[in-house]
Amino acid sequence: MAIGFKKSLFGFNCDDVINYIERLQRKFKNKTEELNQKTQELENELNISKENYQKLLEEKNDLSEKLDSISQKTEEIERLSENIGKLYLVSQANAQVVMSSAQQNSSLAKSEVEKNISAIEEAHISLNELRQSIRSTSENFIKEVDVLLGSLDATREQISKNIETSQTATQDFEKVYESIVNE
Repeated sequence: MAIGFKKSLFGFNCDDVINYIERLQRKFKNKTEELNQKTQELENELNISKENYQKLLEEKNDLSEKLDSISQKTEEIERLSENIGKLYLVSQANAQVVMSSAQQNSSLAKSEVEKNISAIEEAHISLNELRQSIRSTSENFIKEVDVLLGSLDATREQISKNIETSQTATQDFEKVYESIVNE
């Protein structure tokens, strides 16, 4: 390691040695400041990633609540389907009773049939509305899941970039540190 110190009466020239040490200190200080700045930038990016992660958790919780709501609606639909099935069976039984007694009292049978048909039509309308509601809810849920997946992918990519940047900065710092130590 040829530095070029001038020799003096008691060894090397003190001014040359002091100048060399001061140059090394400036280099080290500049490199330290640069690495500290990079570290701060990486910490800022990490904080942003943490905030994004927190937002995703909140979105996940919202979606979980919506999924619970959908589950409750599904249970309600099943109960309505059972009731409609029972109503259908009752209507069918009533229709048979009305048909058998139609010979005795046709006007009474006709009014009972009309009541049953009206109930079936109302049930049919209710089912159509319920089907539309389920379809709309399912489509909204799928859209929200797609948005969440996209957001998760973006966050995953950002975290990967942050890790790569951190590793590069660490390697740069180690190289600088080794070069300073070896000098």
